[in-house]
Order: sequence, then C-alpha cells, then structure tokens
Amino acid sequence: MKNWKVEVYYKPEVPDTVGQGILEDIADLGISGINSVRTATVYWIKGALDAQTIDRIGTELLADPITQVYTLAAQNDPATGWTLEVQFKPGVTDAVGDSTVKGIKDLGIAGVTAVQTGHKYWLTGALNAETLETIAQRLLMNDVIQTFSYQAPPS
Repeated sequence: MKNWKVEVYYKPEVPDTVGQGILEDIADLGISGINSVRTATVYWIKGALDAQTIDRIGTELLADPITQVYTLAAQNDPATGWTLEVQFKPGVTDAVGDSTVKGIKDLGIAGVTAVQTGHKYWLTGALNAETLETIAQRLLMNDVIQTFSYQAPPS
C-alpha cells in the first residue's frame, strides 16, 4: 500500500484564472505586495499501485491534456516563493475524492482504497508567515472542515 501525491496545474502558457481571482481577492483584503498566485489541485491516492498506473490516472482522468499537466509529489521550482496546501480534516467527506475513486475504477484500475483532494497555492511577492496565514484563513479555506500547511521559500 502506497500513498501517491499527484498535483494537477495549468501549463505555464495557460492563464491561471483561479489564481488571478485569488490575487484580486487578496488585494480586496487590503493586502498589497503579492505578485502572483498559481493554483493546483492535489490528489492523495492510496492504494497498491505502481508509477505506470499513476501515470495513466494522471493522463486519462485527472489532467486536461490541452491546458494542464500533472506531477508526482513536490517537484517545486525553488523560485516559486511560498507554497500553501489546503486539505480536508480527517473524517470530513471528500466528494471529489470519492468521485475520483469511482473514475479510477471506471478506467478498469483496481487497488485504490481512497483518494483525498486538496488545493495547492504558490504565492510570490512581499509575504511573511503572518500574511500567508491571514490569506489562508480569510480566503482559501474553511476552518471548520479544512486545515492548511505552508512552506517558506528557501532563503
């Protein structure tokens, strides 16, 4: 049994409209100095799967081949700035995760026991931990059902 982390995000040449909307919402909060926000959907896939099967799931189910790419685990460009991940708390129903399990089974792939979903954000600009926590709590998550973690850029 292995846990796989798959991140699906827009290709660099495709505008990240969700990220742009979040950037505008951050400005509406009165927070300035944020240069960009990029977004990804994260899938934590649990099961007896190999890398080739995960590649098939990423290609055929999770990513739109025209506008998106997927990667396994954290293959971050160190220049991307701060990273923030939001995911459901244990015990909270994840409808998208449940639908993903069904989609994987519909592809004829067995061995998946669970899928959890979340979101990842890459933020660049004048940021510190306090500002990032404010953005997370006011815009990017629901404290009742979700939790978040973040990582500062390498110094």
